[in-house]
Amino acid sequence: MGSENTTDQLTRAYLAELLVGGFAPTVILLREFQYDKAGQILNGLHFSGWILLGHMRARQNTLLSFMKDPENNQDIWPDAHWPENYAPASADEWEKAIAEFEKELNEMIDLVKNPEIDLFQVQSNGKTLAWAAMTTLHHNGYHIGQLKTIGRQLGVW
Repeated sequence: MGSENTTDQLTRAYLAELLVGGFAPTVILLREFQYDKAGQILNGLHFSGWILLGHMRARQNTLLSFMKDPENNQDIWPDAHWPENYAPASADEWEKAIAEFEKELNEMIDLVKNPEIDLFQVQSNGKTLAWAAMTTLHHNGYHIGQLKTIGRQLGVW
């Protein structure tokens, strides 16, 4: 096995691991966050756990769409979507939103792991699929840290 294959395989494996969340797996933390606390907004903040999840899903979906079809999804950084409703309507809605987030995250991980996809080909908007994956892991990591902080204040952890 040549060093290029090894480097490519390692890059894909590391990206996949970090998309999952590394030492703080994103989906596990979302599932641990209690539905009855998902709509609470702490003093001084403008978001709840539900708002964070909606924001994360929207950004992740935009980047996933780019990765799946880069030529038809050039707008990779539209205005940030922040849900207007601060709480899920039901526990079922909370669980479905987490399941959708996980499904889309797994789609992205599958793309990253696929050796037939060139992660570093520069697309017509100047970005690469690797950039989209790294942006997703950074964005999700940033906001899952916020969710973890809110959860600690609310007694989730």
